[in-house]
Amino acid sequence: MISVGGLDVVAQGILVASLCIATIFLYAFYNVYLHPLRSYPGPRLWCAFRLPYVVSVQRGKIHTQLTAFHGKYGPVVRIAPNELSYADGAAWKDIYASRPGHLPFKRNPTWFKKQHPDEPESIMGPDEDAHARMRRAFANSFSEKSLRDQSPAVEGYVSSMIDNFKRRINLSKGRRSATVDLTQWLNFLTFDISGDLSFGESFDCVKTGKMHYWVEIVQDFGKGLAMVSALNQYPPIDRLLRFVIPEKIKQRQLDHRRMSAEKAKKRVHTESNRPDFVTPALKYTKDKNQPFTDDEWAINMMIVVFAGSETTASALTAIMRELVQNRGVLQRLSGEVRQAFDSEQDITIASTGNLAYLNAVINEGLRLDPPVVIGVPRVMPKGGDIICGKFVPENTYVTYNQYPSNRQPSNFHSPNTFLPERFLSPAAGKDDFTTFQPFGIGRHSCIGMKLALAEMRLVVARLVYAFDFSLKDAKDRWDWGAQDTFIFWDKKPLNVVIRLSGEA
Repeated sequence: MISVGGLDVVAQGILVASLCIATIFLYAFYNVYLHPLRSYPGPRLWCAFRLPYVVSVQRGKIHTQLTAFHGKYGPVVRIAPNELSYADGAAWKDIYASRPGHLPFKRNPTWFKKQHPDEPESIMGPDEDAHARMRRAFANSFSEKSLRDQSPAVEGYVSSMIDNFKRRINLSKGRRSATVDLTQWLNFLTFDISGDLSFGESFDCVKTGKMHYWVEIVQDFGKGLAMVSALNQYPPIDRLLRFVIPEKIKQRQLDHRRMSAEKAKKRVHTESNRPDFVTPALKYTKDKNQPFTDDEWAINMMIVVFAGSETTASALTAIMRELVQNRGVLQRLSGEVRQAFDSEQDITIASTGNLAYLNAVINEGLRLDPPVVIGVPRVMPKGGDIICGKFVPENTYVTYNQYPSNRQPSNFHSPNTFLPERFLSPAAGKDDFTTFQPFGIGRHSCIGMKLALAEMRLVVARLVYAFDFSLKDAKDRWDWGAQDTFIFWDKKPLNVVIRLSGEA
C-alpha cells in the first residue's frame, strides 16, 4: 500500500472527493435556502447553480425554457443563483428607464468583457460614459432628417432585390414562377444596406446573389457572444478562452476585424457628404472636438452594420414566414397594399408609414417572433432597488426577456397565434401592451428604430405588391420559436415559390 504522511493515496482521494461534494452541496444549499434571492420562485437546480443556464444558452434552447418557467412560476423567475428574469410590463421602466433618485442599472460586463485591455470602447460596451459619448455622436445619423436623406439608397437596394426576383421568374422557362430562400435574400438585402450606410460601399450580396466573406463571418456573432458570455461567468476560466478557440475561428475573427478596420478607415478618411451614418457622426465629433480613434470607428461601425442588418433581417424573415403560413393575413395585407398604390414606384419609405394593417402585421411579427430573443442582463446598483414592487439586492442580474414574456397568456390572449388584428382593435383586458417594447426603452434602446421600421414597411409592402407567395413545401410549417437561438435566431431557410402578382 502506498502511503503519504500516514494516509494512503486512496484515502486521500476519498477525502478530497468528499470535501468537493460537501462544498458543492453547501453551495447549493446556501443558494436555494439562504441566498438573498431565496424568496423568488424558480427551478431548484437553476437557483442552485449557474451551469443549467449556461448549458441552455449553449444549446440554443434558453428561450423555450424561460417561456416554460414563466408559465409555471409567474412574471418573475429566478433563473440562476444571482439572476432574475421578468415578464411583467412594469419591469421595463424599473430596469431600463432613467428614474430620478435612482442609480442606473448598468449592463452586465460579462457579456461584453474586453478580451484585451487595449480594446477600444464601443456603443455596446458596459462603460456608461463611453456609451453616452458614442450614442450622442451617432444620434443625428438616425434622425428623421437622416432617414429622409438615406431613403433613396434604401429604396434602391430593395428595388434591386425585387428586380432580381423578377428576372428569375422570367428565366423560369414558361413556369412563370421561381423559388427563392427569403431567409438568405433578406440577409443579403439588409447587410447591403447597412454596409452602404456604414462603410460607404455595399457588400454586393443582392447583386451577386452570394454572401460576402465579411457577412459570412459575422453570421456566427451570436454564437460567439453566447460562448464568451458563458465562459466569462467562470473566472479565471475566461482567461483560457484564447486557448480554447480553434485556430481557424481565431483567424476568421482576425480577418473580420482587419476588414472592418480597413473599411471603416477608408470611409472615415474619405471627404464626403453622402447621406449615411458616418457623415453626421463625423460632423458631431469635429464640432464637439471629441474625435473617435480609428479603432473606435472600426469597432463601432462593425457593431452598427451587424445590429442594423441581422435584427432587421430576422424580423423580416419572421414576418414573411408568418404571412405564408397564415394565408388570410397575407391576402388582407396584399389587398391593402395593392389598393393603396397604383404602381411599385409609388411605394416608398415615406408613403408606407400610415398603412394600418401593414403596421399591425409588423408589430405582431415583432411581438410573436422578436429579433432579440433574450435581453442583455443589467446589474443592480449599490444598495439594491425596487423592481415591480419588490426589493432586489445589489449585484443581482436582472433582465426583461421579450420572447418568453410575449408568449405568456397573462400578457396576450392567444399568445402563440399570429393575430395582427390585436393591434388594430385592442381588446380591453386581453392584451397588456405595456409589455410590448421591441426596441427597448431608456438610454440603451435601439438607436436605429426609425430606420428599422421604415425598412420593414418598405420591404414587406414591395414584396406583397409585386408577388404572390406560397411555401415551396406545404408541410414546411412550424412555430418560429422552434428554431434555436444564440442571443439572435439561428434562422432556417424560408423557401417560397413566387409569382408575379395576379398570375397565380
